[in-house]
Amino acid sequence: MRKDNAKRLKITLNFVICLGVVISLVIGLGILRFHAARLAYYLESVNQSIQKYSDEEVVLRQELSALVAPIRIYSYCKESLGMQKVVKAETLPVRTKTSTYSASKQETPSALQGWRSGLAWLLGR
Repeated sequence: MRKDNAKRLKITLNFVICLGVVISLVIGLGILRFHAARLAYYLESVNQSIQKYSDEEVVLRQELSALVAPIRIYSYCKESLGMQKVVKAETLPVRTKTSTYSASKQETPSALQGWRSGLAWLLGR
């Protein structure tokens, strides 16, 4: 009977070990499947974000090309800002001193008078 009990114990022990291995494999495969599903969901959300941003880029490019067109700029300025086309353009003369462009520094009467004499043309004197 002892040999029979030892044989039964060995068979039972082998069965429990095999059952434990099978359960561990099933749980491991379940965890891997859950992880794969979670990654697939994340990938789908990233793809949706990419699609949304690419659609937004297309819309923004269309708006940009519409705004860059000269006729659209002109019509926007005329309609929205109330600007009018200039018929006569005026220019303003700018007076410069030729002595300031020379390399050598010569003492002139205006240089002897101080810094205010160089700005007299601004005041009209």
